[in-house]
Parts: sequence; C-alpha cells; structure tokens
Amino acid sequence: MVTRTSASRESAFIFCHKYIIFFHLLSMKTFTRFSVTLVASLSIFSSILQSANPAEAKTIGRTIREMPELSSFLQLLEKTGVGSTLSESTSTSYTVFAPTDAAFKKLPEGTVQTLLDPRNDDRLEEVFGFHVKETSEAPVFIEKYSLLRMTTRQFLTVNYKKEKIGDARFSGEVIPCSNGVIYLIDTVLTPTTDDLFQRLQKDGRFTIFTKAITASRQGKLFQNMHGLYTTFAPTDDAFKKLPPQVLESLFLPENDERLEDIIKHHITESVYAYGKSSGGRRSLGVSDVTPFSAFGQQLNYKLQGKHATIDGAKITETDIPCANGIIHVIDSVILPAESSLLEMLKKEKRFSTLVRLLKETGLDLPLASSKSLYTIFAPVNEAWEKEPYKALVQNHGKSGAEALYGVLARHVIVGKHVSQNPKPYNKLRAIHGAPIYLTQVDGQFSRISGIRILESDSEAFNGLINAIGSVIPDPMELPEKDISTVDAILFVQNTLEESSQIYNKGEYEASWRNYILRGNEFLTKYSRFVSSSQSNKLRNVIFDDQPVAQLASEAWKSRNVFRDLLRELEQREDRIVDSYIMQVPERARFGR
Repeated sequence: MVTRTSASRESAFIFCHKYIIFFHLLSMKTFTRFSVTLVASLSIFSSILQSANPAEAKTIGRTIREMPELSSFLQLLEKTGVGSTLSESTSTSYTVFAPTDAAFKKLPEGTVQTLLDPRNDDRLEEVFGFHVKETSEAPVFIEKYSLLRMTTRQFLTVNYKKEKIGDARFSGEVIPCSNGVIYLIDTVLTPTTDDLFQRLQKDGRFTIFTKAITASRQGKLFQNMHGLYTTFAPTDDAFKKLPPQVLESLFLPENDERLEDIIKHHITESVYAYGKSSGGRRSLGVSDVTPFSAFGQQLNYKLQGKHATIDGAKITETDIPCANGIIHVIDSVILPAESSLLEMLKKEKRFSTLVRLLKETGLDLPLASSKSLYTIFAPVNEAWEKEPYKALVQNHGKSGAEALYGVLARHVIVGKHVSQNPKPYNKLRAIHGAPIYLTQVDGQFSRISGIRILESDSEAFNGLINAIGSVIPDPMELPEKDISTVDAILFVQNTLEESSQIYNKGEYEASWRNYILRGNEFLTKYSRFVSSSQSNKLRNVIFDDQPVAQLASEAWKSRNVFRDLLRELEQREDRIVDSYIMQVPERARFGR
C-alpha cells in the first residue's frame, strides 16, 4: 500500500470539498437533504480521494491520455508547459476545454504539424493556454458566466445553457479529475491577436467610428496592450442618426478637441462584462460599480426591461473579446455632457416649478456653476401641487422664504451620487446638513427617502439629476447622539430574524441580499458601537462580489457575522449595565 502525504490528501480534499459544498447548496433545504447530497458527493469523488498522491492521481493530463478521442489535443498537451502542469500538479486546479479529434479535423491540413514545429512554440503555448482556465469550474458555475478569462489572460465568451463557448459547442459529458475538470468541445478555439482597433476595423460595421478614432489621434489608446479596456462601439448606422451637418462638422480641424472628447467617452479602462465574468472582473449593473470613460465622465448603465443602455444608447451586442479588452456594440453615439444642471432643468417643462423656486431662493446659482458637483433629486411639477407644499409655493412671500429654502435644500446633495446601481443603503447629506437615504432593494427601482426615483442619473457637466414624483419630506428622526447600544442590538436581532425567515423559504439569494442591505445600514447608523475589526468583517461579508453559486453559503456567512455583531453588542451593553450597578449599589440587581 502506498503511503500518502498529508499535503496530497489536503489538496485532493480542497478540490472535492468545493464540489461537495456547491452540489449540496443547490438542493439543501433541510439537514436531511444535505446529508443525502453529502453522501452522494462523497461517493462520486471517493476515487479521487484514494488517488491523492500526484504520482498516481487521476489528473487532467492522465485522463486525456486515456481518452482516444483526444489524441490530437494530447499532442499539444505534451509539448507545452501548461500541459505538464495539468499532468503532474495536484496543488492547483484547472478547467480545460478539450477539442475532440473531430474538432481538429475541421482545421486546415497541416495546422497541427505547424503548431508542433519548435519554431512555433510561443504560438503553441498561446493556443493551448486559450483552452485552459485557472481554477476549476463546475457546470453550475460556468452556466452563470458570460465571459471567461483564460490562462493566456485573453477573454472567451461562453453561454453554457446554449452549449456555446467561443466558436465551439460543448459535446459529451463533463469529466471531473483530481486537479480540475474537462469539458469536451467540437471546435478548436483560436485566441485573437487583434486589439480593439483592429477588431473594429475588420468588423465592417464601424467604419465611421474607426475613422473618428484615427482623426482624433486616439488610436494608441485603443491599441494599448498594457491595459484592459471596454469599448462601447457605435455602428455606422448609429453615427448616421446624428444630423448630417453635425456629423460632417466632427471632422473639421476646428473641432479636433470636440471629436477627441467624444471618442474618449466611448472607452473605459478595465473590463466591464455585460454578464458575470470570471477572473475578478466586475460587471455592468452591479451595485456600486460605475464605469468612467477616458474623457472623465461616468457611463451610466441602465437595464430597462430586456433592454440595456449606456448613457441612453441601446446595447445591441455584448462581450466581443479582443486581445486588450472587450467591445459592446451600441446603436447611438454617446456624447459627453456639456450643459449645467440648471440648463438641463430649464430644458424640461416638467421641472418649471422647481426652476422658479430655485431662482427665488438663490439655489439656482450653485447649480449653474462649474466649481462644484451636485446631485439633485428634482420633483416634477405635479409634486408641488400636493399639500403642504402647494400653499408654501403659492404664498411663501418673504416670511416663508426660509422655510422654502429648507424644503429645496433637502433635494440638493454635494457631490455626484449614482442612483441607478448604488449600494443598497446610502446615507447622504443635503447641502444644509440634513440626512436623506438612497436605497435600492433587490436591484430594482432606487428610492430617495422612500420616494421612487422616476428617472435616474441624467448627467450634466457639474452633476446628476434624478426625477422624482414627490417632495422629499423632513421626518423627525432620532438624533444620532441619542442612538444607543440597545437600538443597535434590536436592529441586529431584527435583521437575523427577517433574513432567517427568507432563508427558510429557500430564497437564499434574497436572504443574502437582505444581509447586504441591512449591513450597509448598520455601518451607517451603528458602527461606532462595535470594534473596527468587527466592522471590517461586516464590510467584507456584505461586499457584492458577484457570486455565481453557493448563495446559501453566502447568506450563511453573513448570518454568522451578524451573530458575532450581536454578541459584541450584548457584551458592550452588559458592561454598561454592570458599570451603572457598581455606581448605584443600592439598586436591586434583577436577574443577576
């Protein structure tokens, strides 16, 4: 019998544990179901555990050697450094998309021999590495992704539900191994060497856009291979939506700076996938994620029904991979903001009452200035027809000017605060210091102090406008200095009870997201009652890292952190009570 090292056992256990946990979370509703799943999962992977020693483990490389239909792929594996790791290492896990022999037969004759030529070793490593992803991904993970980042650091589109990956389709069963998993595919994947500009040029739909990139001298930005970018690319039809004279004027020498600004507003540093992306990348539409263009203004993403837009332009095709990033196709040109907040409000009749009141109170001047940034929650005209504001608007005179200023000031926030995809709970300060609350539940409509935002994040050069249907009230709330440890304890107890009820219904994601919402609110209101280390634990657990599975586990981790919060708060309260009793010893010590 071979004696296996503890390290080899540990590496095999880690690999199997990932699958065991993830399989059980898919179906866990009760402890009984968990037990059944755990036993089933253990039986599936028992053979892997028995061969934990790298010398005898059923690694990806050794599994491929035992599969006659992968003989062509095996030739590439045996010639590459990555292939050697797949055969010998069990300390790291991988996902391999393995083309069958039938897939290689689709290639031009002599392609494999060319790749195996020692002079083409670099290309061989690139092609083979484009079929390998670091970390092992089971199907339930893969089906959540729209974009994968391979070992070559290039991106690959995937739609597992439609059995598509790049230009290939999935075929055959998924094969678990001791250091990862193998997916069979019917086509050899070809890594692109085209940068963003080259990809746009070859497509044929972006001739005006590429001409504008060249004319604005921004080609180097789109061709930079030292960074990763997302380009929102307007088609020729998108440019033709502009008035003919406007389109022609863009290419005049006197408008060089204007054209440069427009082109920079269509590209942003970093990759923002449309769907979920592997490799630690953030996606469009995730809370607290707002892309900023190279021009310096934010790009406002909105999902309206089935249609997604960026700065109002409809996204018609997504996640086109390039060597230095990805492309999203859009149907309109997105122009940088040129108007002030006040100018934008004046352009819309629905804000005419607000504009008049801003002028009467002197608040119009800051909103016209370029010296500071503001976010304004703008009530439409109908909102001012409701009492008690109707009487104030009509009869405020000089005596009511201060009251009117107080009402209006609740709607103006210093700084730019995105309302479309914010953190679930945000405490903002109006320009006169009053708190108002920006919230969003389950990624649905945002609300400001309970009022639904009708239209969000219309951008001016000095801030953002959000249209609302009611005037923000001035509720009397407990002063911050009067909030006690008891209030914090009650808040955490309520959170645990509420989220537990959701979890017990099997709604794991809703439970987890409720913890995120309540966690952000706790940090805003009660963080001073707990240690900095406990606050940091809470921040880590309520961060939306776009999990693709194991949402029950995410909710469970959040629950445990909230229980730790409760213990610390209760201990704090006990110390306060004990201190009070020591100072007043004649008082009865009830319950002690």
